[in-house]
Amino acid sequence: MEIITNAIISELKQATIAPILAKYQPSEPANALLQPNWQPAYAIEQLQQAELTRDAIQLIAHGLPVMSAIRWGLFVLQQHPGSKNDPILECVTNWLSSPNETLRIRAQQLAERIGLDTAPGWLGYSVFWSGTGSIVAPELPVVLPPDNMVGHAINAAILLAMIDS
Repeated sequence: MEIITNAIISELKQATIAPILAKYQPSEPANALLQPNWQPAYAIEQLQQAELTRDAIQLIAHGLPVMSAIRWGLFVLQQHPGSKNDPILECVTNWLSSPNETLRIRAQQLAERIGLDTAPGWLGYSVFWSGTGSIVAPELPVVLPPDNMVGHAINAAILLAMIDS
């Protein structure tokens, strides 16, 4: 399964990786390698050449726009055997087609049931943390998630999917 494609890299619109690196902590080897002024495609190429694929995935997950990141995570998880009838993947597919509060909350409920030790659980939380609604109970004042939560969730979902395949 090819996870990192030219199509997904082309969706990274930042001029340099500096704003992406501000969203997460790279591994020590990646941190020693990466230069903040590098263009995203070059940085990913360098990470892959250094066999730091996990770091390349993390960079992409944090650099993509929210909808693109969730779409990428869904694509990767759909390649996993046995995912065809997964209710979270179906919910995420529906949410991507028609983002709404009902499906966002449903994704979180399904993810909560299976937990964060599964790739689909993280994918479900990525929708919940998409920034399109509050992450606290409806009776409380609105609290939006930090802007790096989707990147963290997609990174975890893809890495767990890689381990499971």
